[in-house]
Amino acid sequence: MSKYTLDFKYQAVQYYQRVRSQQRTADHFNISRTHLRRWIAAYNQGGIRALEHPQAIMTIKRKNPFIVDKPDHEKTQAELIEELRYMRAENDYLKELKALRQKEAVAKKAKPSKH
Repeated sequence: MSKYTLDFKYQAVQYYQRVRSQQRTADHFNISRTHLRRWIAAYNQGGIRALEHPQAIMTIKRKNPFIVDKPDHEKTQAELIEELRYMRAENDYLKELKALRQKEAVAKKAKPSKH
């Protein structure tokens, strides 16, 4: 059984949405920021019902990292942040791959031919 009621979690999330400070909200409700972050993420992904079991939301992994069934302006902040992080990681990977291939091409041109 949860130490905090659904109503308490919802009030904390609503307060956070007004003040936009996790630290102030955690201090106001005398809770850890870790709890608050879980509740905010759960609420952003599944609404008030997700606050009943916020840790369940955190363990769900999507096969497709992007939510393609709704336009960007309808996505939650958490969904947009997740997509942004994925795209940044993919961009970094592709930059590294490009640099590696360029080094290989330079090294291949620099080697004398055995013919």
